[in-house]
Amino acid sequence: MFNLLRMDLYRLKRSKSVYMGLAGMMVMVGFCYWFLWLLVTSGGRDLALKMEMDAALDSGVLDGYTSIMMFRDTGMDGGMYCSVLGIMVAIFVCGDFQNGFIKNIMALHRDRWKYVVSKMISGGILTFCYMAVQLVFCLILNRLALGELNIPYTSLSDSLFYLAQAWLLTTAFSTLMIMLCVTTRSMAAGVLLALVLGSGMLVVALSALSGLFHADGWSLYTLYFNLTNAPSSFTGLGDLRGFAVGAIFLVVYGVLGAAAIRMRDI
Repeated sequence: MFNLLRMDLYRLKRSKSVYMGLAGMMVMVGFCYWFLWLLVTSGGRDLALKMEMDAALDSGVLDGYTSIMMFRDTGMDGGMYCSVLGIMVAIFVCGDFQNGFIKNIMALHRDRWKYVVSKMISGGILTFCYMAVQLVFCLILNRLALGELNIPYTSLSDSLFYLAQAWLLTTAFSTLMIMLCVTTRSMAAGVLLALVLGSGMLVVALSALSGLFHADGWSLYTLYFNLTNAPSSFTGLGDLRGFAVGAIFLVVYGVLGAAAIRMRDI
C-alpha cells in the first residue's frame, strides 16, 4: 500500500495537468480580486470608466467581508474548485486504464481495493495542496492591496473550521470521481461528469425540479450544497452537518469504488 501511494504521489508531482489546473485556479483568484478592486475602489472605478465598463463604486460591499470569504468566492462556492479537482482526478485515474498502466499495477497489487484507497489518499493530499496554495495566494494579494481593498483577516479558529470542512467535502468529491472513473474507465466521461457534478449543474437542476413538489430537502445533504453553504464559523452543532455529510459520502464512495474495480476485468 505504501509503495502504491508513493508511486501515485510521485506521478502527481510530475504531472503537468496538475500544475495547469493549479494555474487555472490562480488566474481565477486574480480575476476575482481584480473585479472586486474595480467594484469598491475609486481607482478601480476610474479604470472601469476608461474601459467603458459599468462598475458602480460601492465600498460598502466589503462590510463584514473577511479573507476566508474572499477565498470562498474565488471558486469554492461557485463550483470551479471541484470542477478543476474532478478533471484532475479523471485524468489521473482514467489515464491508468487508457495507457494500460493499470495492468502493471494490478500485477504487483492483487488486492484491487488498495488501488482505490491509494487514489483516495492521493486525492485528499491533492485537494489539501490546492486549497493551501489558493489560500496563500489570496492572502498575498490581500497583503499587497492598498487602502480601500485591504480585507480583514479571518480569525485562525474560524479559518481552520471552514478549511477542515471544505477539505473533507472536496476529498469526498474526489472519491466520487474515483468511483465514477473506475466504473466508466473513460477520460471523456470522467471530465464531463467532473464539470456537471463539480459545478453543481445537475444538483441545482434536480433541486429546482423537486422544489416544485416541495421535496427538495434532500439537497441539504449533498456535497455541493454543503460546500456552497458551509458556515464560516462554528456557532452550534448544526454547523457540523458538512463534516458528517463529507465523512459518510467519503466512506460510501470509497466502498463503491472498491466494489466497482473488482466487478470488471482489468
